[in-house]
Amino acid sequence: MKNEKLTVKDMTTIALMAALVFVATNIKIDIPTPLGKTMVHMGNIICVLSGMLFGPLAGGLASGIGSAIFDLTDPIFAPEFWITFIMKFCMGYIAGKIAFTAKKSKAKIILAAVCGIFSYRIIYISKEVVLHYFILKSPWETVLGVLVSTNIISIISMTWNIIAAVLLYSMLTPHLEKAGIIKDYTPMTKTK
Repeated sequence: MKNEKLTVKDMTTIALMAALVFVATNIKIDIPTPLGKTMVHMGNIICVLSGMLFGPLAGGLASGIGSAIFDLTDPIFAPEFWITFIMKFCMGYIAGKIAFTAKKSKAKIILAAVCGIFSYRIIYISKEVVLHYFILKSPWETVLGVLVSTNIISIISMTWNIIAAVLLYSMLTPHLEKAGIIKDYTPMTKTK
């Protein structure tokens, strides 16, 4: 029977990456929209990077925790911190799951970044539809207007996030391996 153990190294990795997600999310540009505030920030880059470097569970937890803490510091986003945790967890988890299947390659790392970023966007769009159409009972035209206005901004942001995450991964990996941080690092799947 497999026993998953959360080691001190795992907890430290998750805490450090969650802190980096929080700090990177604070590097932002707020953009007002007709139905509220949105923003372009650097946090998604670190969310995807966490998964690609440290695996799906560590990456997902770091992404979710760091992003949820950020939401709790902003009165506008605070009520949805738990939704943010779920959405960002999925982004880091998916990027990590793809990056950690079989042998890593450049193509797999790019695919991990693309899938992590796009999965978040799909979940975000779904959340907006549920919130505005089903809960707030906004007309469908209004919902489409919100989606179009936020998606125009997001396409540019998503492209930047993917490129930056892949570049950071490529730059950091040799140094982390040399330091012994990710060499032979099996994230939270050690068995006894």
